[in-house]
Amino acid sequence: MFTSEIKLRKKICRGLVGLAITIICAAIPQNYVKAADAALFPMYQRAIDFPQGDLSRLAQVLRRAQYGEEITIGFLGGSITEGKGAANVQDCYVSQVYKWWHDTFPQAQINVINAGVGGTSSYLGVHRVDSELLVHKPDLVFMEFAVNDTYTEFCMNSYENLIRKILMSDSNPALVLLFATNAVGGSSQDVQAALGQYYNLPMLSYGKAVTPEVEAGSFVWSDIAEDIVHPNNMGHSIFAGLIITYLEDLYGKLDTIEIKAERLQRYELPPPATPQVYQNAHIENAETITPLQMLGYDVYDFNYHFGNNWYAMEDGSYISFLVVARNIGILYQRTVEGSFGQYDVYIDDTYVTTLDGNYVEFYGTETDTEELFKSENGELGLHMIKIVKNPASINTDFVIIGLLIS
Repeated sequence: MFTSEIKLRKKICRGLVGLAITIICAAIPQNYVKAADAALFPMYQRAIDFPQGDLSRLAQVLRRAQYGEEITIGFLGGSITEGKGAANVQDCYVSQVYKWWHDTFPQAQINVINAGVGGTSSYLGVHRVDSELLVHKPDLVFMEFAVNDTYTEFCMNSYENLIRKILMSDSNPALVLLFATNAVGGSSQDVQAALGQYYNLPMLSYGKAVTPEVEAGSFVWSDIAEDIVHPNNMGHSIFAGLIITYLEDLYGKLDTIEIKAERLQRYELPPPATPQVYQNAHIENAETITPLQMLGYDVYDFNYHFGNNWYAMEDGSYISFLVVARNIGILYQRTVEGSFGQYDVYIDDTYVTTLDGNYVEFYGTETDTEELFKSENGELGLHMIKIVKNPASINTDFVIIGLLIS
């Protein structure tokens, strides 16, 4: 524990990497700086108001960095983790947390993998975590999907599968759960924190930190965010400051943290709370799977994050696949321009859904997912997927980014 509130405030100010106070002074009146500074201590205390979890792996990562070893840190999440809202890449919370590690342990080689993808939930996360993060053998993973997941059994299922997939990966990483929020305090934090407590994981909440300050009038949401979800530079700095203060707190009392040797190897996980249907989840794209039939499609790197997409550009476009799977989903492109078409999906010649390549709202993300099929008995089976243009669709263009297979 910190010996005084003043000492903690100094740590938070250092944790903000010199950016937060500068940003506050440039953007808002001087009296706001005092209000924000006075709020730092209760913000941090609220952010960590969870059972502390087993700190063995996290403490060991800090100790290894202290000894000058190579450390790989992964960040997995949506657009906030990707850096949306920050003016520059160095302003996002991931970069600021990396800078703390780099500056605190100059003798160590610190590698950071930012696997944040805007608008994506833990359902896509559990399909891409192997190829985008776990392949790099991280020693520590920070995960944030609280604003993109929903209060549904579906998201609880994918989120728990993702937790177990990370904890059981070959590098035995430490895992810290992060919880962001939107302007009205909306997030799936409660569900995710319940799973975090079940798995005895460290947790930290940006939502718990900032929402009471907005409600109390210490600052307004627009001071810390560019829209209803994404932090601006100040918001990213607060998020980073909370994480860094947490790390400094642990580092300062490292010698007092009991490190359980058995926890540094394979986790002895409790029984799963939800069906473990996504442990072999992965993405198939135009590089890894050949369509059974294809007409009017070509292969492009259309999506900015995921390459090898199938792009339908001709009237009558048709594509089909044979896959062996328990569960089947699709990752596809959407646009706000209204220029894409609607395509029908059939599994084993049974109509499943119609995918709309357009958003009816005025904004949206470039990627969307939908689960198409789930085996009732949990057994692997051979299935045919057909995707054809809906007869009522005016537009033809449609982009299939990948198939989500488990």
